[in-house]
Amino acid sequence: MAGPLEGVRVVELGVWVAGPAAAGILADWGADVVKIEPPTGDPARLFGKMLGVDGDVSPPFEMDNRGKRSIVLDMTTTKGRAMARELIEGADVFVTNVRPGALARMGLDFAALATHNPQLV
Repeated sequence: MAGPLEGVRVVELGVWVAGPAAAGILADWGADVVKIEPPTGDPARLFGKMLGVDGDVSPPFEMDNRGKRSIVLDMTTTKGRAMARELIEGADVFVTNVRPGALARMGLDFAALATHNPQLV
């Protein structure tokens, strides 16, 4: 069954809980969510180990990232940041819990992104 956000494209650049959980709800409602992860992965992937879970499973990470696709981008490189901007320019929504100063240094602050995608939320 289609959700109310079917056809909405979301790009998430978030770590730990707040950003990923918000984007997880959008995925539940039918949005197409693409999560950007660093080469080392979202640190929340280690929650399972922190909680004493055996193996490579992390129930808290899996809960917050259900229904998403992931892409690995190295945001410390020009190429990684350019690829992120390209993804976001084609999105309807950008979800992030990265600090505003860090977003500005990467050229991913709202003012910079809105010049190429004025409909971005």
